[in-house]
Amino acid sequence: MTQRRNDLNAKEIIELSRKIEKNLFSCEDFLCRQHILYYLSFGKEVSTDAMIVRSLLLHKKVYVPRIKKNGKEIEICEIKSLERDFELNNFGIREPSGAYIQVVSPNKIDAVVTPGLAFDCSGGRIGSGRGYFDRLFEELPENSLSIGIAYSFQILGSLHQDSWDKKVQKVITEEGLLKG
Repeated sequence: MTQRRNDLNAKEIIELSRKIEKNLFSCEDFLCRQHILYYLSFGKEVSTDAMIVRSLLLHKKVYVPRIKKNGKEIEICEIKSLERDFELNNFGIREPSGAYIQVVSPNKIDAVVTPGLAFDCSGGRIGSGRGYFDRLFEELPENSLSIGIAYSFQILGSLHQDSWDKKVQKVITEEGLLKG
């Protein structure tokens, strides 16, 4: 799975990410949400930059995660633009930086767009193995919508799920909505 994703070239990532964005913004349940947490894409993951910009243009509140100093949890930071200061964390992932950052409670979030190494048709998700999003899902309001976005080759028939693994409610690829 990782190798297949790593074999994507920049043109393929852009093309597939645009299709995934189109499908995400065709989802009515997503469009009605006003406080959206996105991940900041890293490496060959589905690119979220255009999705973030589009949400901001639709006057939605946009948030991104930042790893806390303890290295075990993430905090949620509001962003108003991708033009602000970002720095790379210890994993090489962009995070908001600077004094202007506003950290908010997970209670504000009504939709989360989450990455994953693999998903299945029932919403099962395998992440990076650090559990950041699994722990975050525990803190979100019950009515919050969790959406996994991935390339279609990242969708498997079924995944082994451990007790701490949290499912997403919807999975969206370049081919469309797989669950929800």
